[in-house]
Amino acid sequence: MLWKFHLVLAFSFLGFSGLICAQEAAVFLSGGSGTTDDVVQSHVTLDVTFVCQGWSMGICHDTANLELLAVIDGPTTMIVNGGGPPDFNEVNIFPEGVTVGVVISFVGAAELEAGTGYGLLDIDYRLTGVPSPGGFPIDAEVNFCTTLGSPPVDVVIVGGGQSFVPDQTNAIIQIVPPPDFCLDLSCEGGVSDSILTWSECTPFDYVLVHRDGELIAMLDSGTVEYVDAGLDPGSYTYALLGVVFPDVNSTPEVVSALCQVEIIPVTAEGVTPTMGHYLGGAELTVTGTGFLAATDTQVTIDDFPLLEQVVVDDTTITGILPQASNGIGLFDVRVTNSLGEATLTEAFTYGFIRGVVNGDTRLDIGDAMFLCYWLFNFGPGPDCLEAAEVNGDNLIDLADPIYVVMYLFRNGPLPMAPFPEAGLDPDAVDGFGCFPCPACDP
Repeated sequence: MLWKFHLVLAFSFLGFSGLICAQEAAVFLSGGSGTTDDVVQSHVTLDVTFVCQGWSMGICHDTANLELLAVIDGPTTMIVNGGGPPDFNEVNIFPEGVTVGVVISFVGAAELEAGTGYGLLDIDYRLTGVPSPGGFPIDAEVNFCTTLGSPPVDVVIVGGGQSFVPDQTNAIIQIVPPPDFCLDLSCEGGVSDSILTWSECTPFDYVLVHRDGELIAMLDSGTVEYVDAGLDPGSYTYALLGVVFPDVNSTPEVVSALCQVEIIPVTAEGVTPTMGHYLGGAELTVTGTGFLAATDTQVTIDDFPLLEQVVVDDTTITGILPQASNGIGLFDVRVTNSLGEATLTEAFTYGFIRGVVNGDTRLDIGDAMFLCYWLFNFGPGPDCLEAAEVNGDNLIDLADPIYVVMYLFRNGPLPMAPFPEAGLDPDAVDGFGCFPCPACDP
């Protein structure tokens, strides 16, 4: 079609070349539920960690059970171009679904900043499937697809001159039998147990509980809570069926509800600060969940325990940064206990401070004296040679301690980065190296 040709030209004009699979963007379809002939709106949303310049995607649906009624720009799309719609926004509807192609601005005048929950598209579906009376609901799929259009439209998010294939979360729209009574189900996960609670408009004769399609309990009338205990870590889907027999000879009335829980013994969400001096000593805070689930919860950085650790509550641990044992750089932060473990990969950086060489973590006159003794009086060398190269001339000589003194006492220029906070050498390839000192003789 002509619009696809224009879209290809537009993406080429902006410097896009090829598709790149990445974990930097994710698109989501929302589901819902209703009875036959109800209208359910599915929302297409975007999470992205880079500046976005456009997108395209196909969205297919279960044609046997859903009818596409309308496609509406999402709240983000309507204002993405400086408060107005995109320069290019083409929507095509097919019997099996819909495609969309968006260029926010052909000349780059507007872009979508990194963020979460951006509303791209809203799609109205009529529920056409008819569940069997007293039977189970129909699960109608709505999913991202690359089969619509000629040529088929890809699912891509565009940013920085590249097209990224995002993570894709599809959805289910459930068509339930029209109930004569109601069932409001709530599920809560935890460390090892799932807790299901519900309310009833009319008491059920009995309740059936299914976990991942398997019947696990049959409960008597009046029961409104069930605890599924001793579960392994993972994701579980529960279906609750409330059954009522209107009379002895009639077909039972059945209403159902679904919920999903996560059993996660321990999670790690973040560490603050994310960078510190290789000598350690800074106070760190690690956040997550499940820290009180076991008595042996321990935080390690580069497999070395956090010092003076305190488990403040189920979501917070504090402690003192240990001294680095394997050099400077990026290291994992791990939370472990007897129930499980969680890892923040390369979440913490051990670094150095330019000019700080005498075994502490602050710059003062002692560092200048330390360099002089090392250079001219056979004193011990610094652990981190690169920290001794203060003035950025790629040499370590008398000029470096003089540079420190001039900065401290005569308003001289600051030492080169990293300073005043710990960090990594911005020019590590041409540097002297850091930790351990490869050759500490002047």
